[in-house]
Amino acid sequence: MKFYKVVAVAVMALWACGAVAEGRIAVFDVEAAVLNTDMAKKRLTAMRNQADYKKNVSELESLKKNYDKIVEQFQKDFDILSAEQRQATKNKIDAARADGEHLARKIEGANQQEAQLILQELGPKLQQILPQLVKDENIGLLLPRKSVLHADSSYDITAKVADKLNNTK
Repeated sequence: MKFYKVVAVAVMALWACGAVAEGRIAVFDVEAAVLNTDMAKKRLTAMRNQADYKKNVSELESLKKNYDKIVEQFQKDFDILSAEQRQATKNKIDAARADGEHLARKIEGANQQEAQLILQELGPKLQQILPQLVKDENIGLLLPRKSVLHADSSYDITAKVADKLNNTK
């Protein structure tokens, strides 16, 4: 979160300066730029190849199949089940859904944690690259991509930033 605040302040400062300066308008997605670097892709792939992660993904897929099977059987047998059987099956479905949601949150948490570490690691490089790119591209107004309702791809500098991050050592 600290990294996002630093980047937000940098973008806002550039935005404020850009409002006065002439130049083109651009949009930029910090997270996408950083996570599209070669280093981030390698780290995320390595994390996803760990035994625990693979086990969780496999277990989630198994839970989903089991959940779908229970729901399908419940829908098929709904008319012939007693009220107690319906409630028992509904409880089974709720438990299966809760287990799947818990595991999905665990997997997503692992992804977010690794992404946050990568963002923190590449943050200083990004803070060096971004002002120079703004100057080189004659950008007078830089907006966060997620705050813009629509922007043609020609306004998006995210890929350029990712390329520059790949080329810095």
